[in-house]
Parts: sequence; structure tokens; C-alpha cells
Amino acid sequence: MKIYFIIAKLASLGADLSTRNAVRMALSLISEDEELTDQIYVEIKNKAYREDFSKVPVEKRAVFIPQCLRNVRECPANFGEYGWECVKCGKCPIGGIIEHGERLGYRQFYVVPGGSLVKKILKAKAPKGEIKAAVGIACWPELAEAAEKLSILKIPIQGVPLLRAGCINTLVDVERVREVLELGLYEHEKTGVALSPVPKPGL
Repeated sequence: MKIYFIIAKLASLGADLSTRNAVRMALSLISEDEELTDQIYVEIKNKAYREDFSKVPVEKRAVFIPQCLRNVRECPANFGEYGWECVKCGKCPIGGIIEHGERLGYRQFYVVPGGSLVKKILKAKAPKGEIKAAVGIACWPELAEAAEKLSILKIPIQGVPLLRAGCINTLVDVERVREVLELGLYEHEKTGVALSPVPKPGL
């Protein structure tokens, strides 16, 4: 995949990839499209935070889901203090994502309209230790912005990009979301050390 080739190339050159601006400048130096900045930055942060994220108990991981995944015309959810309160009606992928997460032991799901509500949730819950890691589903620019802000708060994030961005009826790779939710849960199968008591779904 081209994006990983570019990341490897930048790394081999010793480029500074610590911020979005640094990535943008590095891309310009090798004459690559600067529009790839956010995608590269998010993928770098995903890799950098993967291990730290995996060590956080699932009940301390918050899952931020964009409201644009909702079936706007048929969604029966009500809007509450921390976003849309999904009733798992099956008319969009959100309910399935939440159900899978709940089977794994996740407790915190937020269907949000934008970054301002995410900030409110983090401000209310991160200082209390209720949120120690985050899964974010969004378009590349929003994921990059979230990764920057959460790195300041020292909250490891794993970002999953939308397959189709926009304000309504967007798409996401649900299988990739599931894989991210499961990070760290079955490592004992490889190491022999049980890092989580959560059983595999369906067993």
C-alpha cells in the first residue's frame, strides 16, 4: 500500500513525523502529495500507541462514533448529554459496533456530532480516570486532530477512518473497527499470559 511505503521512506530519511505540520513539511521535501498528511499522521500514531492502547482495560476505553453513520431518516435514537443514545435498531452499523464492544466488556460508547462534544466528554471523564484510551471513528482530518489533542492528554488513541466521508450516510469498515476493539484482548494466545479475562465472542 502506497501510504506505508511513504511512511517507510520518510522514516529511512530520518524525517521528523511528530506533528501534522512536520509530516506536511516532510512530504513536500520528497515531492509527495501534502493531502496525505492527515492519513500518514494517523497511521503513525496508531502504530505508536498500539501497545499502550492494548494495555488499557476495556472498561476504561471510550469509543467515539460519528453521528454521520446513523440512518438519519429512520434513526429512533434520542439525543442526550453525551450524544445520541443508540437503541440498536439495526438500521445502521452503529448498533452492531456497540453490541460487539459490549460482548468484549466495553462500557463507554459515544455517538457524537463533532469534536466539541468529544472535548466535553474527555473534560468530564478523563481527569477522573474513567477514560484512559480511546477508539475514534471519523474522517482523516478529524482523526488527525483528535490524535494531536489526545497525545497532549497522554491518552492512547486508535483511529479508524471512514470509507466514505460526509455529513450523512457515511461508511466504515466494521471489521476493522472490531479488530481495533479487540486489541490486547487475546494476546495470551500468543504469549501464554492472560492479559484479559474476556472470552472471545460466541464462545
